[in-house]
Amino acid sequence: MKLKFVGPAIASAALIGAAMTGGTAAAATPGTTHTAVTATSASAACVYAEAQANVKIRAKRELNSTARGLFLKGATTCIRDKAKGQSYNLCGRSGNDWMKITYRGKTGWIPGACGSREL
Repeated sequence: MKLKFVGPAIASAALIGAAMTGGTAAAATPGTTHTAVTATSASAACVYAEAQANVKIRAKRELNSTARGLFLKGATTCIRDKAKGQSYNLCGRSGNDWMKITYRGKTGWIPGACGSREL
């Protein structure tokens, strides 16, 4: 009798684990087909931008701030934040809006004009 409750308990644990880790879980009781459940990804709400030129990813919203990496022309990434910072004249535009991005494991700020085309 106790074995009848093991299958549903395993299925429930797998679904909870998938929801907590953002992964996929498959569970089934003996004699039934497998059911897969995929948890919703946080990146679904992401706004993407495409680099208009090769641009340095900066530690702060300043042109002379330490470069953490390079955002390559034509690459896309998720915009994590937007804020005002140092004024610039780059990528054919001037402004003071900056975008926080993560690209190839490097997180930092790029001038908004250089990653301005939202996809």
